[in-house]
Amino acid sequence: MINNDEWNNYFIPNTDILKNKLNITNNEQLKQIEKEVSLKKLTILNLKPIEGNFDAKHLCNIHKFIFEDIYDFAGKYRKTNIAKQTSFTDFNLIELSLNELLNNIDERVINNAYSDYLYAEALASVYHRLIRIHPFREGNGRTIREFIREYVQAKNYYFQDADYELKFSKVDSNLFLEGTLLSDSQLGILTLEFYKALTKTPKQKNITK
Repeated sequence: MINNDEWNNYFIPNTDILKNKLNITNNEQLKQIEKEVSLKKLTILNLKPIEGNFDAKHLCNIHKFIFEDIYDFAGKYRKTNIAKQTSFTDFNLIELSLNELLNNIDERVINNAYSDYLYAEALASVYHRLIRIHPFREGNGRTIREFIREYVQAKNYYFQDADYELKFSKVDSNLFLEGTLLSDSQLGILTLEFYKALTKTPKQKNITK
């Protein structure tokens, strides 16, 4: 059930426009500015990722960095239930759900990375569950993709022969969305898109004379 008071608190009174720090009162303009600002922030993160332990706090810090110039709710869990083509975790259970998922993320991902495909499958599973939790009022997809991208980059020391990175530019956006909307037991489409995005570079061997 949606908490109407909390739902309405996100909007400029008597409009469907999210309250924003830029005092923009046109939805199309807000979406465009949000897109431009978040792209600049993501470019910065590509060069200097947010430090953290890949837990719930780390996820919130990434969201805050991307959206703090636009929204007061940047880095904060949503306070109402929402649905977009599917239902998401009850807002009262967001923190608990994130902790259950992320407190053992290495066990879910790295410990199952016996092949590139299985690595992609594990990443797809974590991404899918994070999207279903949908912790923030806006900007979940961008934040979660950046979180997973940074995770892959940070965990390369686990692998002896190659370094990995995620390049989401390689995925089919329609198939990626379709895979995200399917159930936990139907991760094949999303896994294949993560497999396409997963790029491997052989590690340089140290040669001693």
